[in-house]
Amino acid sequence: MVGRRIGGEYILVPLVGWGADLDSIFNLNRVGAFVWERLDGGTNGSAIVDGLVDRFAVDRETAEADYVEFIEHLRSIGAVTGPTPL
Repeated sequence: MVGRRIGGEYILVPLVGWGADLDSIFNLNRVGAFVWERLDGGTNGSAIVDGLVDRFAVDRETAEADYVEFIEHLRSIGAVTGPTPL
């Protein structure tokens, strides 16, 4: 998957496997885009959650739960693999 900001929207587009299937393009909200942009393999989940707390004025418990849920969703569509580190 590759993420791109297009016309004020942030979308994930599959590169392999799903081809041109428009049902396989995913639109991310601001929080999803924030997390996706930090999934670089070097930033751990705890640092991403810290960023969510700072950027979106949400409590840590909610940020952690939302982060884990979003990562699980990304895993279910094949956008990420591996553990969900916090």
